[in-house]
Order: sequence, then C-alpha cells, then structure tokens
Amino acid sequence: MTRSQASTDATGHETGSRGGERLSPEQWDHWYQTGRPTMVSHKEAQLFYDHAAPRPGMSAVDLACGNGQWTRQLAAWGLNVSGFDFSAEALRQATAAGAADVTYAHWDIDGDPIHPSLQPGSADLVTCRYALPYLQYERLLTDVGRWMRPSGTFYALVYVDQPGESRKPDTDPFHRGLTERELQTLSSGWAFRRTYSLSRSQRAVVLRGYS
Repeated sequence: MTRSQASTDATGHETGSRGGERLSPEQWDHWYQTGRPTMVSHKEAQLFYDHAAPRPGMSAVDLACGNGQWTRQLAAWGLNVSGFDFSAEALRQATAAGAADVTYAHWDIDGDPIHPSLQPGSADLVTCRYALPYLQYERLLTDVGRWMRPSGTFYALVYVDQPGESRKPDTDPFHRGLTERELQTLSSGWAFRRTYSLSRSQRAVVLRGYS
C-alpha cells in the first residue's frame, strides 16, 4: 500500500482526522514520561469480553497501543497480540512490562506504508483505544476491514464531545474526542455496529462484517 497523506492546515502543519494539529512522536514520548494514561478498568474489560467474545488463540492487533495496558489484557485472555505505536517511549514501557504472546512494533499509522505483518485476512480482532480522533480514521477503517477475517471484530474506545461543548481539539491535545455524528459515520461499510457507554464521556464501538 502507498503512504497515506495527512491533511494540512493553513499553516502547513499536518492535521489529524478532526483538524487538530498532528502531534509528533516526541510530544507523545514526553506525555508517556510525564502524563497519566487511562488505565484499563474492570468495567471496560468485562463489557468488551461480553460484546467481542475474545477466545484463546485468536490473532489480535492493537493500534496505537501506547504503553501496552490493553495488549496485556488481550494476552491475558489467551490471544496472540501485535501492538503498534509511533512513540518510542510508549513502546519502551510496553516492552519493559513484558507479556507472553505479545509483540510490539514501531509504526506511524498515518505516515508510513501499511506494516508488512498486516496482511489481508490475518486478524480476528483489531482494537484502537482513544486514538481514532488523532488518525485519518475513515481510511484506517477501510484498511482494518481488509486485515480482518470474515468473522473478525473491530473495537474502538473514544471520548465523546458533549452537546454544546466548544470544539477546541488542541486545548487539551492529549484528550480529543469525536462527536455523536462522527461516531455514526464509523459504521459506514460495516454490516454490524453496536455502541455502548463506559461513562458519560466514553463510548465503545464494536463493528463486524466489512464489505
């Protein structure tokens, strides 16, 4: 696949899917050194298990895996997991934590060619927690549909912009969300879509059957 092209704003800065300035790997490195990534809660894990039905031996891909909290959760259910991120610090922390049946790789999802391990029909499960607002997610979901087996599942967790809130994606650049309208567009081309809430500001999306 050819390199995807990020859009640019009037200043020439690369932008994410929502128009906020594209954050660099170095900015994310600093955040992983000083910030507090959201932990995987028991509620999220249980609801995901109920809706996505992960089974031992499945092949899973975790996009924008960060410091590997979610990859380790998937591995704990017996899945073979590949985690991808473009922050060297996040990958360092993920690798240091250690987990069986997990591999990590550096990959700029919007800027690099598709990783060679992501072959058509190679994944049973693809996940992406909190990262969709930073990515060209319309293109990404098309690619995800190709990578998955016919019975495969895509899972995303996102922050949701509440009605009436001002959209200033770079006020807190590490806490971006999608609107309800944008969430609705995620199901385009998919036969099955289910959403559920973890909290007022957190929404999970489960998709299957890309055509």
